[in-house]
Amino acid sequence: MIKRSDFNVINKKLNDKDDVTYLKTQYPDIPYSTLIAIFSQKRIKIYRQNCYKKTPNIRQYYYSYLNNGVSFLELSSHLGLSSSIFSKQILTYIIEHDQNSLFNPENLATKETTEMWKLLKEINDPQNIIKKIFKNPSLVENLNLRKNIYQSIYNDDNCSPLINHIRSSTGSEYEYLLQEKLYKLNIPYLTENQLRKDGYPKTPDIKLEIPFAYKGFMVNWIESKASFCDDNNYKNTKDQIIGYKNRYGPGLAIYWFGYIDDLNNLQDEGVYITDSFPDIKDIEVLHCLDKNIDNNSIQCNNINQLI
Repeated sequence: MIKRSDFNVINKKLNDKDDVTYLKTQYPDIPYSTLIAIFSQKRIKIYRQNCYKKTPNIRQYYYSYLNNGVSFLELSSHLGLSSSIFSKQILTYIIEHDQNSLFNPENLATKETTEMWKLLKEINDPQNIIKKIFKNPSLVENLNLRKNIYQSIYNDDNCSPLINHIRSSTGSEYEYLLQEKLYKLNIPYLTENQLRKDGYPKTPDIKLEIPFAYKGFMVNWIESKASFCDDNNYKNTKDQIIGYKNRYGPGLAIYWFGYIDDLNNLQDEGVYITDSFPDIKDIEVLHCLDKNIDNNSIQCNNINQLI
């Protein structure tokens, strides 16, 4: 948890990766991972705003690459754009105006035998073609263009498919961590996948089969968020987690990389926000199926004791 006043200062000063190290010395109690999360989310927000804007004079930048050998990385840095986003815009121009540039200039006569040619004939939407190319840049026969696409992906630490995969893996890692904690405490639960198999339409990451009380707050479900809860993240996820409350009763939302203190304001609506799994001493299980829980597990209480 971070105070609003501290967050405002940190967010203003976090403009480069090097700022993270400096700010860690100024705020030693704030985890390094939290500062990285704040920085990454700030950059992503900026890049996504640019994602839907067409770069003016994209033709000019394309010919700077084509005729002068200026790389996509250099051009995107000059424009202050994510290299992946810029690469997609260049590819859009190429698909719409200069498809021969996708092929090996020495083998244009045989281009119709390539996978790239088949892709262009099968799919009409340039954005869907680009999605295929980003998943497999080797489809591009032109070696220089292919190299620039690879560089754009591997040097973009905010918006590239590789980073999206890492974020997804991180999210899964924290979901497994949550499941491990519940398992060790002998608290039975259903996962999101299990709930969906049973036909539930909108599901949290965890639905507790036996609810527990946390600091007097009832917890029926837990949502795991491998992110920092800033104002933008709060706005984007508020309706989602309140929807879980409407379906399953009160629950817990864990933002593993922290949150701004005044954003834990949904308790009256049935949602408690935290940045870690509750401490064992703060948990009371409302009913216990297993009477032989060892000393490492949480205290079991009859529900009548808590009503």
